[in-house]
Amino acid sequence: MKSLKKQLIFWLVGLLSVVGVLAGGISFYFALQEANGLLDHQLRQIARSVDEGSQLPAMQAQFQKENSEERDRDFVIQVWIANAPPESSRPGFNLPRQAVTGFSELSSQNSKWRVYTMIHPHRTVQVSQGEDVRLEIATHSAMRVLFPVAVLIPLSWLLVGVVVSRLLKPLEAVTEAAIHRDVASHTPLPTKNVPEEVAPLIRAMNDLISRLGDALELQRQFLSDAAHELRTPLAALQLQIENLSRNHSREDLEIRIDEMRRGSQRASHLVGQLLKVARYETQNKPIERSEVRLDTFVKSCIADFIPLADHRGIDLGMIHDDSAVIAGNPEDLRILIGNLIDNAIRYTPESGKVDVSVHVSGRNAMVEILDTGPGIPAALLPRIFDRFFRAAGQETEGSGIGLAIVKAIAQRESAKVILANRQDGHGLSARIFFDLAE
Repeated sequence: MKSLKKQLIFWLVGLLSVVGVLAGGISFYFALQEANGLLDHQLRQIARSVDEGSQLPAMQAQFQKENSEERDRDFVIQVWIANAPPESSRPGFNLPRQAVTGFSELSSQNSKWRVYTMIHPHRTVQVSQGEDVRLEIATHSAMRVLFPVAVLIPLSWLLVGVVVSRLLKPLEAVTEAAIHRDVASHTPLPTKNVPEEVAPLIRAMNDLISRLGDALELQRQFLSDAAHELRTPLAALQLQIENLSRNHSREDLEIRIDEMRRGSQRASHLVGQLLKVARYETQNKPIERSEVRLDTFVKSCIADFIPLADHRGIDLGMIHDDSAVIAGNPEDLRILIGNLIDNAIRYTPESGKVDVSVHVSGRNAMVEILDTGPGIPAALLPRIFDRFFRAAGQETEGSGIGLAIVKAIAQRESAKVILANRQDGHGLSARIFFDLAE
């Protein structure tokens, strides 16, 4: 795993070094050109100040007093009067006379010279300077420009290390918070002063922590609910098994075995309902949807409960069936509608009615299930989708999980379920709203 801090420092130091070298090189080049320009200007000014050679004897005398280093750095002045031999500030110096005014480069005695020639009507003045001297002077001047850049480059390396460490300090705080957080903690990671580019990652991690916390809470709730609800049927089974060990008549034995069978069926049904709740509340994978002909589908759901309705003496039927097509998962929809029909049958007294209908309005379809049961007290309606909630005074067998499953499936299917007491008499109205398929 690569260190982000080391990579940032490496690339920033490298970039600053390259920029510094380029900036230094460009500055050095222009400073060198400027120094050469100044030296050329000096040659031109000296040439203009020289007359017919009256200054040359004094310059020759001065030349004799100088050491070799001073002589090498001196300008050399040559003057030609008409066609007479040239006079020079340096004895024995003899560069050829140039025919035009201007600069030129000449060689003499293994030395290169920068020469400025100025031609007058009756005389020619020529001022020369050694190329090696010019290069030394120009380089020395240019190096003064380069010195600050050379100092700033290593200083910038130190500043890069300090700045990068400071910028990444909020990330180090996030890392520390993640390392030292308790395994049961669901508090989000700190986002204060976190760089804008990293903030989406921290928010995504916090969202993941939140979802993991919700999943763990659902798991704990499931285990708690399962332990609580299974305690009663398992205790009953244990008592019935103990009773079997006593001497009973065959008829009494069959009664007790039948009670155990019903008890095990209730426990099995309860476990199945709990598993359905857990599956629908924690399932995050995409739903496999298909087009469903809602009116035909509801009729098939009703057919599944005809035997139960007949057994309880309930008039179950469909009273309205608008044609509608929705997109959904058939298995989920069968459980959703089936649970509501099953509830209506279970809570409707003998000789009661359960009417089912499908209505279409605009871009919405509605499945309505009306029963003639006792209804639910208005104060308890907000709690009807809670797990294991059952209204007091209702003796019908049930686990109290069916409507929790209905709520979970409706959320997955983007449907809306509304339960309310009927306004036209006793009973409950259950309505499911769907969007029609495109």
